Amino acid sequence: MCDHEFVSSQLTPQYGRFYSPRYPSSYPKNIRCSYLFRARLKERIQIVFEEISLQKGDLSCLNRADLIRVHDGTDSGTPTIAVLCNQGAEVEVLSTGTDLYVEFVANSEWPGQGFKAKFEFQPLDDSPHSGL
Repeated sequence: MCDHEFVSSQLTPQYGRFYSPRYPSSYPKNIRCSYLFRARLKERIQIVFEEISLQKGDLSCLNRADLIRVHDGTDSGTPTIAVLCNQGAEVEVLSTGTDLYVEFVANSEWPGQGFKAKFEFQPLDDSPHSGL
């Protein structure tokens, strides 16, 4: 129901937005959503979570029922580069390669508002001055 794929191509916009289900209303209970971003060669993906409002809980993300996991690859088996579970704004995540996989898991009894985020497929700079 809430799995989305965003693929970079010459026919699609290089940026856009994505949201948790029903945002800005509360997301449903017991959902798992995935958002897969596939850039072209020599591109990477930038995601900025503009607003995050998940179920409240302890400060660490270890015991949270609701969280957002960002993987540097095409699925949940690839390395995790960010785990978001608190309130937040303007949280930036960058892929190292051409794929990024965002997993939103919500199992709490008291769902929060969710998140809104923007993404952009960015050209990789090949020049030797890029600091890579």
